[in-house]
Amino acid sequence: MANKGTLPQETLTDILSRLPVKSLTRFQSVSKPFSALINSPAFISAHLRRSSRHSSFFFRHFNNPSGSNFSFFLNNNQIGDVEVPLLGCLIRFPKIVGSCNGLVCLDISSCYARGFVLWNIARKQYSCLPSPRISDSRRPFWMVSTGFGFDRKKNDYKVVRIVSFGCEKDESPVVMAEVFSWRTFCWRVIEASIGACAIHEGQNGVVVNGGLHWLGNSAGKSGIQKFIVSFDLDTEEFRKIPIPDFPAGICVKIMGFKGSLALAFYPAKEVDVHSRHGRPGVADWIEFCVWDECDGADGKCWTKLNSIQLTTVGYPVGVANETGLIIKKLMEGQGAQFILFDPSNQYYRGMHICDASYSCDVHSYVESLVPVSGGGHDQVIEEEPSECCDIALLNCESCLKLNHKRSNGNLPTCTTKKLALPFLLFVLCVLNWHLLKDSTSPPFLSSWPCATTLGLKTRRYCIKPSLVHSAVLGHFWDSSLVP
Repeated sequence: MANKGTLPQETLTDILSRLPVKSLTRFQSVSKPFSALINSPAFISAHLRRSSRHSSFFFRHFNNPSGSNFSFFLNNNQIGDVEVPLLGCLIRFPKIVGSCNGLVCLDISSCYARGFVLWNIARKQYSCLPSPRISDSRRPFWMVSTGFGFDRKKNDYKVVRIVSFGCEKDESPVVMAEVFSWRTFCWRVIEASIGACAIHEGQNGVVVNGGLHWLGNSAGKSGIQKFIVSFDLDTEEFRKIPIPDFPAGICVKIMGFKGSLALAFYPAKEVDVHSRHGRPGVADWIEFCVWDECDGADGKCWTKLNSIQLTTVGYPVGVANETGLIIKKLMEGQGAQFILFDPSNQYYRGMHICDASYSCDVHSYVESLVPVSGGGHDQVIEEEPSECCDIALLNCESCLKLNHKRSNGNLPTCTTKKLALPFLLFVLCVLNWHLLKDSTSPPFLSSWPCATTLGLKTRRYCIKPSLVHSAVLGHFWDSSLVP
């Protein structure tokens, strides 16, 4: 029974679960019981269930060739810019792999999806994932596809990386796959039982009904066959889903619509397709199909839901809350305009989104307290990295070590262990110095073993030799030791 003057635990939980993440983050400092409650798995799930009723979506767009902005478009038509983690240290703009339950997965590598970050925008936390395991220097990388989704049965968030290696003219493509588990915080190589096929590079897996989906193709007897590659996040098995035939010059985009897998067909801009205005290269229609139960030979088929006619060039960029198709229209002399179209009732309306003339993609989003690192791993970063970090050193592990949370003033355990060997070498040098007191200068200044000689890779330790020297001289130099 609750003490006099205090609320019952159930009532307190119900009240707090209605608050935004920003307020809950502040309340964590009120008391340890508050902090324990807010960070408990039960409360995080309860808060997520409420937040999911008010889900929104956000855009990644480029305003100009040299700048990138992440912007929100909320259900109440409010727009807000988001500060992207590590943006100042990257050699290219981050790519959004996916968004699920408030966690956003970013690809921060320069190529081939070699570095990932899990980011909770509402909590202003991110975590750099360990490096993927698949790497074959004997075969050049050909194409890499990625996806991010939630395994409901195991309560686990997973990043999927599918690698297609280059092959000789008479060889079949070699495809390998690996999965990162949010709970175990590590990668596992799995069997990619999809045969000799190629998954279109640059696309992200679309999450529908507990599975990730990509568009793929393979060479058959009758020519190039196109299909959907589906990956079950629970069983971690691949399968192929046939898609309707469509003529050359037609683009296809996979989407999720009201819990079903959907396809949007539209003409490519570079194809000589004449619109009602007679201008070549204008896509003035979009056809929408959904994967549904029917009496087909395989028990399933595609059903045409609806189509939309456009007065100018346009193409789908995403789905808003699985209820509406977001279409980007290119207006001559006016930049880009966005409309929200519901294929089920043909209702559409304009969206007041800032200009995104260069590039744009849309992802669903919901505020949540889901931590960026599961399984009790202390890999959370709450501060932006130093602006002086070396881009050449930047990878998924170095970001973690250079920019780890320093609220208690201590280095993370993993970094402390990796610094132990250089400082042990320093101690040995000092001992050697005492044995050579007839020397006019400290021996380690001229014979300090470099990283290459010792087999210590600078990328691995995330520290430049010059920084090691500065740290050693600044913290350990004692003039009284000079002979």
